[in-house]
Amino acid sequence: MEIRRYLRLVLRWWWLLLVSAAVPMVVSYYFISKQPDLYQAKAIVMVGASLFTNPNPDPWQMDLSNTLAAAYAELLRQGPVTEAIVERLGLQRAPAQLAAQIGTNIRPGAQLLEIYVTDANPEAAALIANALADELVRRSPASGGSDPEQQEFIRSQLEELRAKIDSISERISGLTASLSELTSAVEIQETQDRIAALEEAKSTYQATYANLLDSYRAESPNVISLFELATVPQWPIPGKTKMVVAVAGAAGLGLAVGAIFLMEYLDTSLRWEGSGMRSVLGLPVLGAVPLVSKKRASLSDAPLNPVAEGVRAMRANILLLRPDRPFRTLLMTSPGSSEGKGFVLANLALVLASAGSRVIVVDADMRKPSLHELFDLPNAIGLADVLSGDADDEAGSLSIPLQETSFDNLYLLSAGRPLGDPGALLTSPRFSTVLEHLRGRGDVILMDSPPVLGPPDATILATMSEGAILVVSAGSTKRESVEQARERLLAHQGVNLLGLAVNRVRLRANQYYYRLDRRGRGPRQGKRQGDAAWLTVGEAAERLGVSQAIAQRWCRSGRLPAARRGLGWRVERDGLERMIEGGVEGRNESAGGN
Repeated sequence: MEIRRYLRLVLRWWWLLLVSAAVPMVVSYYFISKQPDLYQAKAIVMVGASLFTNPNPDPWQMDLSNTLAAAYAELLRQGPVTEAIVERLGLQRAPAQLAAQIGTNIRPGAQLLEIYVTDANPEAAALIANALADELVRRSPASGGSDPEQQEFIRSQLEELRAKIDSISERISGLTASLSELTSAVEIQETQDRIAALEEAKSTYQATYANLLDSYRAESPNVISLFELATVPQWPIPGKTKMVVAVAGAAGLGLAVGAIFLMEYLDTSLRWEGSGMRSVLGLPVLGAVPLVSKKRASLSDAPLNPVAEGVRAMRANILLLRPDRPFRTLLMTSPGSSEGKGFVLANLALVLASAGSRVIVVDADMRKPSLHELFDLPNAIGLADVLSGDADDEAGSLSIPLQETSFDNLYLLSAGRPLGDPGALLTSPRFSTVLEHLRGRGDVILMDSPPVLGPPDATILATMSEGAILVVSAGSTKRESVEQARERLLAHQGVNLLGLAVNRVRLRANQYYYRLDRRGRGPRQGKRQGDAAWLTVGEAAERLGVSQAIAQRWCRSGRLPAARRGLGWRVERDGLERMIEGGVEGRNESAGGN
């Protein structure tokens, strides 16, 4: 189940994952491709006495040389050195910028300090690296910074003494070899005296050499010498474009995954888990209505309509709840607004009517009626007029203005436009009389109501119906809203909450605005043109209880008697009244008629 859940998340948010990975990859690749190629040159200096010239290297001096190399590596990036290089080479950059181009590496085992310089110009990189190495050699104390002439003199004396010692050694060897050939005692004695004198001179030279060498080695750990000059690099530094792009894509993908899990954690809306979903929060699922676009959200009795198929399954589940005595009065409500309860109710009514039942749809949502627009009918006279007594006939008998819809066996009692509190009208004894009269004229009564979490109208209607169905919108209705609606309905005796009807996978829930239409229901006096009264489209829409867009559509189709006047329409008042009277069934029938 967990794997399926994660797979559903991936399939649901695949576009976000794709965009989150692709955007940073494209952006990073774009900026990297705009960067120029960089070249790196390397110069190497030796810190301390050279291992090639020192026959007996001192480990302590080698450790000290490595410590000094680390210090010189740090001094390379400091202001005095970088300022000197900028001034010497005439570079058009700040010392801090030059310091950012310098890199170092220490090789402790060889007493070597590597100086790296990165630049877009390969010749400039090599020139700066060599200048840095030379500046470091010049600034080191034992490399000529304290007394370069003395150091040079000592080196020359050492070379001369070494040559003299080698020459005396050769002469001593030659005289020693000639002793075997001498026969005279005087010659032998003279040769031995010469050898002794040469040995004494050699000892003197060796002692002097040792003293000079000790003097020279006294500052040898702090000697810096150039080991290898930097050459002009031929190839740029290998780029890391693929790695940077991959890291950017992985970072974007990781952020997207984290955002998805956070949204899923914070989202408490209902999720449709497929046909295996049998209950939600302890309420049985009666059926599911597929998501359709607003353009396709019109009523249709086509047998293969996907909405009709879902509603037929819901009808079957409702009949199975009480197969021996089918429900005759059902209420369709919802926890909040925009769950689509009116659309579900209208389609359920259409499915029941197509099965042969005489269905009467009652729009009891007098605060925000919508069923008349679904059935493309006016809302001039309706339930509010019946409950207030305005629809009674001349004899004072109850008259219910049912309107025939374009579907067989399906009739509508629109909401009308109450002048007062709709809740007071629903609690009047007259409403029970109206329901009883409707039961005598139809097989099934389907009522629409305001949301449960709004005014008390839904609870009042639920107590008067045989069963209530709660319409929820998948992906939009919150679980806590369903729980609150269930608790509010079941808190009253006589409420039979049958279950849930799941509608639409994604639906933007808008705030539900309750409104009372306090405008007069009678037609306004139109402008006289000749001997006939004409109404504007707005006045006709007000009289019919529909929007101006619907009234204009009826004018264009010829359903509403109207004439074109300039850029607008003028509606014939008498034709409007005939349309209202002709569309109402049983207006002049008494409460006891069929």
